[in-house]
Amino acid sequence: MFGPTATGKSALAHAVAVELPGEVIVADPFQRYRGLEIAADGPGAADRAQVRYHAVGDLDLAEHSSAGTFAALAHAVIDEVAGSGGVPIVAGGTGLYVRAALTDMAMRPAPPAEVREWAEALSTDTVAAMEELEARDPAAAAAIDGANPRRLARALERSAIGEPADGGGDIWSTPFRRPTFVVGITRPREVIHGRIASRVRREIDEGLVAELEAALDRADLARGPGQVIGMREVAAMRSGEMHPSALEEALNIRTRRLARTQDTWMRKMAPDVMIDLGDGPATDGVARVVAEWRRARGGVG
Repeated sequence: MFGPTATGKSALAHAVAVELPGEVIVADPFQRYRGLEIAADGPGAADRAQVRYHAVGDLDLAEHSSAGTFAALAHAVIDEVAGSGGVPIVAGGTGLYVRAALTDMAMRPAPPAEVREWAEALSTDTVAAMEELEARDPAAAAAIDGANPRRLARALERSAIGEPADGGGDIWSTPFRRPTFVVGITRPREVIHGRIASRVRREIDEGLVAELEAALDRADLARGPGQVIGMREVAAMRSGEMHPSALEEALNIRTRRLARTQDTWMRKMAPDVMIDLGDGPATDGVARVVAEWRRARGGVG
């Protein structure tokens, strides 16, 4: 189950897991981190008491999460749940993680440590990083989001070790490991924007700033969790580069940009069924998801 942020896919996946029943494998690198519960908008204690969740809160902020390590975890869980007669439900908004969970696509080996350190240090200055990438690999530079330090770092790594920009092209062609039914979740753009604004306001009220300040105070904070939306903005507030009154709108802008990117990923995945939830609650989609899933299985289940 995949869709842009704030569409309600997590709530829908939870409700479907209750109905079938099933277990949820969360395809979101940030929800793996203890200490980012508000920023990553992970499932709360009540949800986790009702449905079994996987790949949530299993990493410390000092640890590194990659699509490769997530794939190994997701494959084991999916096989275990399916083997016991349950329904494994992969849900999230990180397209690479969704594909990693569902396929055996080849994962790039980690670059030498010195290359990764060089790329990550350079990508802290996105302008300089883009200039370097344009000089090394113009095709990669033309295709990348130059405002995303993490993607810039990965592109610089590939250019440094001589891997072409399309080295991960098999992400779309690799077949599924098991019979898979892909559900895409969408809503009208104006509805998504309104839901994003409501969630940002709720997260701020719940203590987002304090949570991220605590993470920033960690001397061992890994680069991965440091990329969660809000970390850069809170760091700018602390340094005086951004006034606190600008935080909410800054978070809205970045989250809306993420939603657009996720929508592009979803279309490339070519879901078996697309469900537009309109402006209603996510649970409105439960009956259709379950019915479509059972129809795809030939009425079994």
